[in-house]
Amino acid sequence: MPIGITTDVLITCLGAVLGVVLGTRLPDSLKKALNNTLGIAAIAMGIVLILKVKNLSAVVLTLVIGSILGELVMLDDRIRKLVTGVVHKLMNGAAADERFLAQVSAVVILFCCGGTGWYGALNEGLTGDGSILITKSILDFVTACIFGSILGKIVPMLCIPQAIIYGALFLGSGAVQSFITPDIIADFSATGGIITLCAGLSLAGIKKDLKVLNLLPSLILIFLISSAWTALMG
Repeated sequence: MPIGITTDVLITCLGAVLGVVLGTRLPDSLKKALNNTLGIAAIAMGIVLILKVKNLSAVVLTLVIGSILGELVMLDDRIRKLVTGVVHKLMNGAAADERFLAQVSAVVILFCCGGTGWYGALNEGLTGDGSILITKSILDFVTACIFGSILGKIVPMLCIPQAIIYGALFLGSGAVQSFITPDIIADFSATGGIITLCAGLSLAGIKKDLKVLNLLPSLILIFLISSAWTALMG
């Protein structure tokens, strides 16, 4: 059983339920302060992962190509539109205003499509190390609590698609496991670290216009580029 994924999903659900129970009793000033703290914590996580890099040039090239691909196919916009459409149907459209739909969609993206979560699930599948998701569960607990107090009972339900997506990534990692080397794992960690750092900058409000989802192709490309770079450069 993937310990990291299980921990993250359960802790996120617990935070969401606590938020629903607390409701409006959670002060706005505290919510803002916690958001900033979570952003800084994510930045710190990213820096720690970046320091594991083996081939920095390969990582930079991967991020550039991944960002270009993500931008060309408008990955960030498409994911957001898809999530918004699904949420709209589940909420029966007219039953919820646009602001509520936008907030729920943002939570779905945060819990189910974030770079740190995808990296953590893939990393646990490849290495058996669930520490990234266990650390992330602390951030998700607080975030889920905040959104649970605002949006209500729908937030705990979002842990279901989170578990499905992370589980699929965990199982899918086996497709590349046969040619993985320690150097590739190091570069994969550094790539995930940069994406995590970007997510932290956005969460803390330091750089709000970052389209972090456009960087997600980098988590796949790094296996090919790091492998080729090591073969060519030695």
